[in-house]
Amino acid sequence: MTTDTFSKAELHSLINAQGSPCVSIYLPTHELGREIRQDPIRLKNQLSEAEKQLESSNSADVEKLLQPAVDLIENQAFWQHQQAGLALFLSPGSFSYYRLPLEFEAFTFVGNRFYTRPLVPLLSEDGQFYALAASQNEVRLYQATRHQVRPVALGDTPTSLEVALRYDDPEESFQGHGTGRSGTRQIFHGQGSGKDSENTDILRFFQLVSDGVEKVLAGQTVPLVFVGVDFLFPLYKQANKYPHLMENAVDFQPDQLRPEEVRDRALEVVEPHFSTSRKQAMEAYGSLLDKDQATHDMDQILNSAANGQIETLMVSKDAQVWGTFDKKSRKATYHSQQQADSQDLVDWAVTQALQTDADVYVTEPDQMPNDAIAAATLRYPIMQAAVTA
Repeated sequence: MTTDTFSKAELHSLINAQGSPCVSIYLPTHELGREIRQDPIRLKNQLSEAEKQLESSNSADVEKLLQPAVDLIENQAFWQHQQAGLALFLSPGSFSYYRLPLEFEAFTFVGNRFYTRPLVPLLSEDGQFYALAASQNEVRLYQATRHQVRPVALGDTPTSLEVALRYDDPEESFQGHGTGRSGTRQIFHGQGSGKDSENTDILRFFQLVSDGVEKVLAGQTVPLVFVGVDFLFPLYKQANKYPHLMENAVDFQPDQLRPEEVRDRALEVVEPHFSTSRKQAMEAYGSLLDKDQATHDMDQILNSAANGQIETLMVSKDAQVWGTFDKKSRKATYHSQQQADSQDLVDWAVTQALQTDADVYVTEPDQMPNDAIAAATLRYPIMQAAVTA
């Protein structure tokens, strides 16, 4: 599988992958410039590291396992369509990769499960957002972080009113929109005239756009910011199906804006949302500590994650805690450094929390409460947590 977006559905697929060993490879990549030539070399170096780790773990058929990634090294077309970072996942019988708007450190991990921690910023409550730059002439969807932006294809969705109106069926009235012979949802002109008719056409157009956006963003909880002139936003809100459309929009004609300009204007709308959400998480942690409904103790966080008890989890950026966790006995063993059977327990807690719909924040170390590696608020007090044998 390959995709240029990453959602909880993809995370669940990686977590539930069958077969061992699991190889996770991360590397920085480039969209333009001479650095593109270095990207295949970086992958080759990481595959050499994977070979070493696989040989030390006595894994059989190393060449067959890594071959799908080896095949990419000489694939020039593949390297011409990169973003800031590339993540690859290989296990017996499966191979997937993601081209993403995150700049990764070059890193390879071999274990009994995939290592997904570097992807968490894309699933955190303030890691990314989408911007829909919309006018009657052109609609563009962008995936963005604070530092990166990339266009997202909308498939066969009409991206202008003119194109959308080609689906018009003059034998039908505007009172409904249905499915044509080809299976494509049609849009119809209104029977009135002037502004009402124009708005009806735009609304039908936006219904098609909303269908396309919903298809691309299905299962995600990432904010979507509308960028367009003010009279269009109420029409798009009426057509919208994506539940995380921001209430405020960017009032600006976007047709001539570069992607970076769309991102920056959308960020002004979404940043207060991010800041408020993070501040509320920090305040909730402080108020719940005395009620035994918050903790920065790693043992308690691991147990709470196993119980589906975590409401909000804050983790220090790039922090790792190596060890093992027995989900049945709820016992953690900590390693001073990575060993053959080690897993990153912070990564394990994060993935468990995300699977139970917890909110996760990746935080700079100096902003963590109690200088902790991880801190959590819980859905019910610690003393009520049931530990199963």
